[in-house]
Amino acid sequence: MSSLADEVAALRGTRPATFRDLLTHHAFSKLLAAQTVSSFGDWVGFVAVTALVSRLGGAVGAYAVAGVMVARMLPAILFGPIAGALVDRVHRKRIMIVADLARAGLYASMPFLGKLWLIFLASFVIECFSLLWTPARDASLPNLVPRRQLANANALGMVTTYGTLPLGGLVFAFLAGGSDLLPVLRESPEALPLFLDGGTFVFSALLVSRIRFPKQGPRTGGRLELTRVGRDIVEGVRFLREDSLASAMTLGIVVAFSAVGAVLALGPIFARDTLGAGNPGWGILVTSFGVGMGIGMALSNKAVDLLERERVFVWSLLSAAGTLWVLAAMPSIELASFLTVVLGVFCGSAWVSGYVLLQENVEDRYRGRTFGALTVLARLGLFLSLTMFPVLAGIVGPREVYLGDQRIDLSGTRVALWVAGGMVVAATLFTRRGLSRFRIGRPQPLVLVPKLKRPPAKGLFIAFEGVEGSGKGTQIRLAKEYLESLGLDVLVTREPGGTALGERLREILLDHATGAIDAKAEALLFAASRAQHVASVIRPALAEGKVVICDRYIDSSLAYQGWARGLGEQDVLTLNVWATQGLFPDLTILLHLEPEAGLRRAGKSPDRIEMEDGEFHAKVADAYLKIAEEHPERFIVIDADDTPERVHEQVVAALRRVLKEREEDGDER
Repeated sequence: MSSLADEVAALRGTRPATFRDLLTHHAFSKLLAAQTVSSFGDWVGFVAVTALVSRLGGAVGAYAVAGVMVARMLPAILFGPIAGALVDRVHRKRIMIVADLARAGLYASMPFLGKLWLIFLASFVIECFSLLWTPARDASLPNLVPRRQLANANALGMVTTYGTLPLGGLVFAFLAGGSDLLPVLRESPEALPLFLDGGTFVFSALLVSRIRFPKQGPRTGGRLELTRVGRDIVEGVRFLREDSLASAMTLGIVVAFSAVGAVLALGPIFARDTLGAGNPGWGILVTSFGVGMGIGMALSNKAVDLLERERVFVWSLLSAAGTLWVLAAMPSIELASFLTVVLGVFCGSAWVSGYVLLQENVEDRYRGRTFGALTVLARLGLFLSLTMFPVLAGIVGPREVYLGDQRIDLSGTRVALWVAGGMVVAATLFTRRGLSRFRIGRPQPLVLVPKLKRPPAKGLFIAFEGVEGSGKGTQIRLAKEYLESLGLDVLVTREPGGTALGERLREILLDHATGAIDAKAEALLFAASRAQHVASVIRPALAEGKVVICDRYIDSSLAYQGWARGLGEQDVLTLNVWATQGLFPDLTILLHLEPEAGLRRAGKSPDRIEMEDGEFHAKVADAYLKIAEEHPERFIVIDADDTPERVHEQVVAALRRVLKEREEDGDER
């Protein structure tokens, strides 16, 4: 008999999708370190370059900052779609190394260029290489980490991208202030931060070179299919125009954050000229804003416990506008830095809330195109923001008025920040009107109505779930033999099927000759088979005290129709709770396997559902893991990518546990 420790280890099944587990992944940990270092370098470089062009621009410093912002934003519009296609044509590891080394050389050369147009050109090229590095990383992630860890990997990527913002600003402030101590750097105080920036990209290239990337799939040939990218964007924009909720939310996000982008565009001039804090003051403002953004992102979900998410979004934007107005009137860097933290908190909260609202309320079939269009529109809005506000500040110029002996500073930077706040308010009011037409409350948790489960009985209900080719048939046969060896009466059945009606419906659902079936019709046919199955086979067997083992059950419908077909988990669940009168398994054993491996195991004559594409089966695999995570009280996840004997050992451990729990429940009664 195995020990309790062995049983616990067996029940763990596949390794947990935790951040701790992901950080111990050899290849990903190196990639994450490279991304962290390069993101840190990007922020140091961003702050240093804006300070450099502001100093070189002199009296037209505001226009110089606008110019460098244009140079950084144009590649996203002109080169972004091409960059994504190039990543599929060239070895991704090579792209990342070349991009890192190129950015290192360009940043390190900036202190010696001396002319604004050369710095603008270098900034443009740097951003082009960044647009190659990022999709190369994103495209490599599915080959580097298990599919179940992709969400965690992307989350850590966001943290390293934006979490290094305050550190980059702080380091720039320290180095810019220390440059005064070195006579050779007094003429160019931005040189030391830019040299450090170049070093971070060299270090990133070294880390990437030591990662063993899996073999890249076949590269596409022929022309770049830019027309497909354009069609997707057009369809997304059309949907945004026709769907009032999506259009209200999107416009609110784009306009509001474009206006808040004025802080980044005007920051160098506001810190140096308006507040008299010089380059270190600009670094302090960037650090403060980054810290606030991180706090706001972390607190957003906590705020939802008190208010509905759309209210959090609206009030976060209005609070950001008010903070921006007050910030523009501040007389010192100390007060300005404090208010910049507060501004960052409201911006971070609004950012998270806005995106979650769109994700929850846009249909799955439109979600990709919606966010693709949102990305393009947001970049265009930010592009206009980064050029418009510095130009506005330059037009207004240094102005002041006196009320008696009281001097009031009405310089261009302050006026531009006030205008930005007004734009945020206008966008928020428009969004609020759109949201008022809908009742979007917080998403309700899934209720499995355990009180309707079934009357007390001696029987035991066990379901086996998994993607195609996960080995359910073999494990069900071995589980039946094990339970019968304990003297238990076992009934094995399957879905769809198990009854005469169910078997006829099975033929219809799986036969290629049936052709395409509407997703709703497919879900109803599965539910019809399940209703007959439960009423005439499963419930009677449980009432007789039998152990019922079912090959697939309700969770299959949740994964295949609810998630992969895009019908929605809650609607499919409600349908099946009604069809089965709330009967759920005592134990669900999920044989987890990556769908690609499962399809290779599947038979040579795939049925209608097995013939679906890889993306469909990937959604099914991800849905199973999500459902298991939501309902750990009835799920055991077992790694099916092992020998049948080893998998069976883990199944036996799960069966022993549920049998022991059933025995203890019987003793209590």
